[in-house]
Amino acid sequence: MKRIIYIPFDHLHPKYGSLAGADPKSDLIVLVESARMVTGGSWNKVRLYFLISSARHFKAELEQLGFKVLYVKAATTVDGLKKVAKDYPNLPIICAHPSSHLQSKQLADFGVSFVENDFFLTPRNLFTSWADNQ
Repeated sequence: MKRIIYIPFDHLHPKYGSLAGADPKSDLIVLVESARMVTGGSWNKVRLYFLISSARHFKAELEQLGFKVLYVKAATTVDGLKKVAKDYPNLPIICAHPSSHLQSKQLADFGVSFVENDFFLTPRNLFTSWADNQ
């Protein structure tokens, strides 16, 4: 394996984000189900069920495409990535820019590298430039 690709639960598409250009022969895909998300009081239970179910189905879809996929349960996303990094040392971890500023900071502090998040119509820097002028 050459790199670890972390996929947040709202980035489930095989051709966008950090999976654009991914190679089943050299990329390890990681999804993390964090206890913080599952037990957080602000989540609607139906939405939470949908997110978890979607992620598990997406894992199966990626495996059918030939990817090695790890679905990790951990206290936090970073804790899950630490577990994977321990088993696959010295591999860079990449992720498309998360939608959450908090998750972006936590992942950046852990050393995750970001690629452009193309799940939106407007790139983040263009949107920020527009928003700053409003």
